[in-house]
Amino acid sequence: MLDYHIHTWRCCHASGEMREYLAEAEKKGLAEIGFADHFPLGMLGVDLDEPVSMQPEELDEYIADVQALQKSASIPVRLGVEVDYLPGQEELTAMLLKQYPFDYVIGSIHFVKDWDFTHPDYIQRYEWADIDKLYEDYFAEICRMAKSGLFDIVGHLDVVKKFSFFPRKSWDHLVEETCRILKEADICVELNSAGWRAPVREAYPGEVFLAQCQDIGIPVTMGSDAHRPKEVGCGLRRAALILDKIGFTEVASFAGGKRTMRPLELTVEPNISL
Repeated sequence: MLDYHIHTWRCCHASGEMREYLAEAEKKGLAEIGFADHFPLGMLGVDLDEPVSMQPEELDEYIADVQALQKSASIPVRLGVEVDYLPGQEELTAMLLKQYPFDYVIGSIHFVKDWDFTHPDYIQRYEWADIDKLYEDYFAEICRMAKSGLFDIVGHLDVVKKFSFFPRKSWDHLVEETCRILKEADICVELNSAGWRAPVREAYPGEVFLAQCQDIGIPVTMGSDAHRPKEVGCGLRRAALILDKIGFTEVASFAGGKRTMRPLELTVEPNISL
């Protein structure tokens, strides 16, 4: 079982040393992990009052630290990164990513215009937002992100539901259209277990999305979105059981930017929590 979405203290909203995350993964019997901390928003032209990503000067240190850990680890440790998709910054993003030896790149959306809708400090904006339009805008951005060709994995695909605000209208059409675009883009979808630790109490994406992915052959991988060492592997047993129930038999792994499908593991160490 693998966990491809692990953060570090450098993102300014996580804690613990990399070696502690690795030790937790080894203790829980994970077969492979990948660090995917937040790419510096400052390098993409975003300046926030409260930092939520690495600083530009920390990126080389982050890479060096992962590479050093790879040499001592008993399991494969992949060098990943989570990058915010910012419309209009595609060329800059592509130019920057080419400079680094990432095994995989997770593309995520945390901002709709000037609103970090995933941040609990800004949850009040949901109260007066047009939720139907928010979902339309968010998934339109997901589709643009997939078409950009910049990313290997879509991070927390339906994270817009994080605080349990849902459209009044059916959003089945958004699921279907988004999956069609993801399939055309040949991009992998992450089953992110952090949703079970969020107010929505549902993984990202939910089972309706996952069933559509399985129906049309969109590959999936898994990640805990750990921000503390104890969260490594959290929920991945449950995630694997859901994938099996839906009909998935494989998950995607990455090395050197190349995707490989590996059998879905259901027999796992009991230390990996449901």
